[in-house]
Amino acid sequence: MQATPALHFSVMATDRLEKSGLNRAWITASAALPLEWRIEGLTRNAERPESERWRAWAGGPQGETVEGKGEGPSGALNAPTRELLTLRGSISG
Repeated sequence: MQATPALHFSVMATDRLEKSGLNRAWITASAALPLEWRIEGLTRNAERPESERWRAWAGGPQGETVEGKGEGPSGALNAPTRELLTLRGSISG
């Protein structure tokens, strides 16, 4: 039986999320997605130039995935939303 490698990630405390604005950015980006889509992740790659450092991805109801990059976490979170704008359509209907 093979051992499953442990996943290592850090979780920010709620007060740090609030101060950084990440929770608000995540909620805003999630709310702008089409129905049944969800933000699934946000990551930072320190080895990339600033313009490609942050990446976020969203998942759809049939297993689709859309990702985008941004100069900061908010920019990256909004990138999948922009990609899916045609699916969502106008907010006013």
